Amino acid sequence: MKNPKKVFFYVLLVSVAVGAQVPPAERELANLEPRTGETLLFIGQDLQSVADYVADCTDCPTPGGVATYLNLEGILTPGFYGGLGFTQEDKPFGKTINWGGGPLDAYALASQYPKSAVQIGLYMVDQTEKVRKGKLDAQIEQLGDYFQQFPETPFYLRIGYEFDGNWNHYEPTSYVAAFQHIVKQLRTQGVENVAYVWQSATSPVDDILDGGREPLDPYYPGDDFVDWVGLSWFLQAHEKPTSGKPCPATQIQLAEELIEFARAHGKPAMVCESAPQGYHVGTLYQYNISHLWDGPAGQGLTKVSPEQVWTEWYTPYFEFIGAHRDVIKAVTYINANWDIQGLWGPPYQQGYWGDSRIEANADVKEQWVAAITENTWLHGGDHIREILHGM
Repeated sequence: MKNPKKVFFYVLLVSVAVGAQVPPAERELANLEPRTGETLLFIGQDLQSVADYVADCTDCPTPGGVATYLNLEGILTPGFYGGLGFTQEDKPFGKTINWGGGPLDAYALASQYPKSAVQIGLYMVDQTEKVRKGKLDAQIEQLGDYFQQFPETPFYLRIGYEFDGNWNHYEPTSYVAAFQHIVKQLRTQGVENVAYVWQSATSPVDDILDGGREPLDPYYPGDDFVDWVGLSWFLQAHEKPTSGKPCPATQIQLAEELIEFARAHGKPAMVCESAPQGYHVGTLYQYNISHLWDGPAGQGLTKVSPEQVWTEWYTPYFEFIGAHRDVIKAVTYINANWDIQGLWGPPYQQGYWGDSRIEANADVKEQWVAAITENTWLHGGDHIREILHGM
């Protein structure tokens, strides 16, 4: 801890965290890992979705964190600023950016949720060579200036998220060099309130596109550069394709591979992106997600009950988190009506995603509130900075 005056308050917090998981003794705490052993809950992934969750789920605690996205190369582009919401004059831009997935403004997000951490997905598709050659150093410096505008806010930066996703087509050597370059520059700039997250897609659909499973090691920037190991979770845990396509592994098998990687490297794990893909919680229908998986996206409508949605997707999801509570120290749930967002809605060129808003159905919301108010979860509040290691 940087401030000795925080010690007493920290001890008090730990002493009242009755029943919370204890950090594993066999590894050191990572940067911004909860000291109490709890799991930090993020809500994402755009301003409107987060605001709707807070407004419509009045029984839900303040989010432990909130999530957004940035385009690295666009950070200095006037009128766009890559979704950072922060100008070259180091002032708030004051306008949101929407490239189809909901309104984005990282400056507004950090300002509006001062009692929450902020998680950022840093998009750099087709930018890694520019990064490694220093051509985007000015953009990285501006990003560092943004972080330093909020010295009391913990940030989690997912650099080139879903690095092994076929849709991102990152080349391992270039990706690793870019990841390392960004971390080095921000550290040199004196940025101290950021944890660096390395996130795999952990996607069975990706394996179908690739024709098999990819090794993780070629993409790994190294223990000195990675604070957290991350994964995505969208499909049912044990679901297999009905399209006839060969699928090397299920959702839970790919997720567990990442968990074991995290354990082997002594890192905490973060579920960086998660939502029940294919389900429309509001209307209680399930649809095909992709021709690669189960049929033409948005077709194959099936009526489902709230209990069925919860049993098929949420129960295995929470069981997975609980089974690996020793290493899963942060979870991000995407609470969005994907179907009304241009990038994800009809004609479903990105696949069918649905409506994952827990507040869209009273029964789902009730079960969600019960699940996240167990004492293993860390939510937002004035105390959060005291609990996160390194703040």
